[in-house]
Parts: sequence; C-alpha cells; structure tokens
Amino acid sequence: MCYCFDWCNWFWAWCGWCPIKNKRRNPQRVPKVKRKVMERKFRISPATLRNELENNDVYNNNYLETVLLDEFLTNLVMKEYVWQLNRQDIKCFNTEVIGNIKETLGDKLPTKINKEVLIAAIPAENNYLVRIGHRIPSSDFLKLWRNYDTDHSGYLEIKELQLLVRDFAQLVGEDVSDKDLNTALEELMSEFDVNKDGRLELEELSHLMSVEDNFMKAFCSRQYLTRKDFDRIFAHYDTDSTGYLDKEEVMALLNDILKYHESSDAHIPVPVLKEVYKEVMKACDTNNSNTIQKCELALLLTSV
Repeated sequence: MCYCFDWCNWFWAWCGWCPIKNKRRNPQRVPKVKRKVMERKFRISPATLRNELENNDVYNNNYLETVLLDEFLTNLVMKEYVWQLNRQDIKCFNTEVIGNIKETLGDKLPTKINKEVLIAAIPAENNYLVRIGHRIPSSDFLKLWRNYDTDHSGYLEIKELQLLVRDFAQLVGEDVSDKDLNTALEELMSEFDVNKDGRLELEELSHLMSVEDNFMKAFCSRQYLTRKDFDRIFAHYDTDSTGYLDKEEVMALLNDILKYHESSDAHIPVPVLKEVYKEVMKACDTNNSNTIQKCELALLLTSV
C-alpha cells in the first residue's frame, strides 16, 4: 500500500500536477501573466519625454542630478502608461534605462547626467524629435527658420518639415525610413500645429525648439541704457561674434523688442517682422552694408 502511494506521488509529480492541491507543482513553469510582464517593452512618446524634461528643468541646466534619476524615470513611465503599471514594471523600466546610461558613462554614474545622454538612454519612438527641443538663442532660431522656409512663405510646410526632421535625425546619428519619417511628422503636427492648417508658423515651431526667454525684457523698460547694458545686448545678438548684426540677428532683436511692447511672449508673425526690418534698415543702416554695426545699433536702441 505504501509502495503504491509512493508510485502515485511520483506519477503525478512527473505530470506536473498535484491531485491534493489541484494545481501545478512544476517550479520551472512561469505563469502566463508574469511572463507577459517580464517580456514587456516600454516606449515613451516624444511629447511625454519632452514635457517631463521641461518639468525637471533639464533644458535650462542641460543635465539631471543622478539622485533624482529614479524619481524622474518613475514619473515618466507612469505618465505614459497611466493605470497600467505595477511595481515590477516600473523597476524593469528604470533598470533598463540606468543600464543604458552605464553603457555610455561607465558603471559608476557621475553626480549629474547630461541631457543628451539621458535622452539617448530612454527607449522612445522618434526620440530625435525630443533632441530638437534644446533651448537656443532667438537669433539662431530665426536663422534655422530661414534655412528651412525655402519658399519664404512664412510657414514650414510638410516638405520643409521633412527636411528639418531628417537633418536632426542625422545629426543624432539615426537613419530614418520613409515610414518612420511619416510617423514622426504625424506626432509633430498633432502636438504643435495648434490651428490644424497642416503647416507650422513661427510661433508654433518655437514651442518645438524651446527658444530662450525674451532677452530684451530686462532693458526695454529702462529710461537709459548704460554702456555695459549696450555691450551686453550687442554681444547677445551677435551670436557668431562678427562685430555686426546680420539679417537674422537684427530680426531676432526686433522680435524681442516688439514682443515686449505688445506685452506678449508670442513671436511676431514673419510678414510683420519683415516689414519692420525693412523700415529699421532704411533708418539705421547708414553705410548700406545690409548689417547693423555697433554705432548703428545705438541709433536703433535710442529710437525705440
């Protein structure tokens, strides 16, 4: 009798089934639900990643403190997958990203992690769209706008935006297929094309590019400018240090001055900005060089 009982136990164990507890006893078998969680891959959308970077002030400082990394990643994946996560999911995501960072920086993480390294480590679809959004001076922004607004329409249309996205993808070392390009453009337009006209205006693109705050806010309300103030203004807008302001640098200065007088942070429409630029150059470009020299800038600022 005892022998028969032992033989029965052996038989049921071999089948992986326990008749007493009525459940599988094979320790090597992983439940389907758990296996699904283990194989799950998380992808963060560019919009979510960009918003979380801005909320943590990464764009201004260009880095994230390592002590805040775990909290940052947890908030990021929870915002992308609301109500769909458990602790194991979050831990797996954080471990994956930290592992990617260590592959770049080494096993010992520094006290601060550069924004570019952080973005590259986070599994995101079309994350080169996020890298476009670094904070740039307003003059560089207008130069970029002029470069891609090839027909000088005052808008960036689909073909022009395709060039922009491809160039930035190549800049960060990513090869973009036509399918990925179309997906990236759909994401970009759904997020930034506010008036849904199928193209981006100057103001709409500025949200993608994360253009700096209005530099002239600190000076326009002053009754007089000191020599030091004047030098700071000229140096700020002379981004290529040529000793004069070219067209885009002058337009960036005028845009900031007009924004202050309009009491708005919105960019001035391109056609309006061009008309103001023409009038300013007529009055201030005394040597007809199509640039603004330091002495001519003094004439402009005193007339504002």
